[in-house]
Amino acid sequence: MHFMEFWRRRENWLLLTALVVLVFLAAPATSAQAATEHTAEVTVTMSGPPATILPAGDDKNHLVGLGKRAGKAVFKDGRTAKYSNVFFMDLYRGKSVSVWGYTKMVFKDGSWLFFKWKSHFTGRDKAGKPMFAGTGTILKGTGTYKGIKGTAKFKNRRLPPSKEFPKGATEAQAVFTYTLPGK
Repeated sequence: MHFMEFWRRRENWLLLTALVVLVFLAAPATSAQAATEHTAEVTVTMSGPPATILPAGDDKNHLVGLGKRAGKAVFKDGRTAKYSNVFFMDLYRGKSVSVWGYTKMVFKDGSWLFFKWKSHFTGRDKAGKPMFAGTGTILKGTGTYKGIKGTAKFKNRRLPPSKEFPKGATEAQAVFTYTLPGK
């Protein structure tokens, strides 16, 4: 059969089209299978200066704030990291509060993770201290964590003053679910 005759047949075009579609559909599935999902549990202890609070301007009970925290992250598998975050909050006294921000964790080898998070008020503990729960999205990483993609879920609680944190601290229990390229 002559080459031009082969391409004039309709069933050959259909075969070629089907083959091209299969290649495009299979390529993402193959790369998605290559990435293994990992889970990491971490406890973070952090503290910092009081947040800067300003009136929002619409109601005396509506406040906005900005703050930062620093501390340490200890992973269940033994990894440790320096922890820092900046946060923003929108507070209606006696009604609601939402908090969101950015966090960076720097590991001993210089690798780091950076993620965005949001949280909401979940109630008060027995001592009357506020508790929060939230979620986050890992935005980027370097070194060991280059190309990381993933999410975080966490719960926060206030800790009383201690020798290490004379003004008290916040403890977060978090679970990261992530993938790394080629791992």
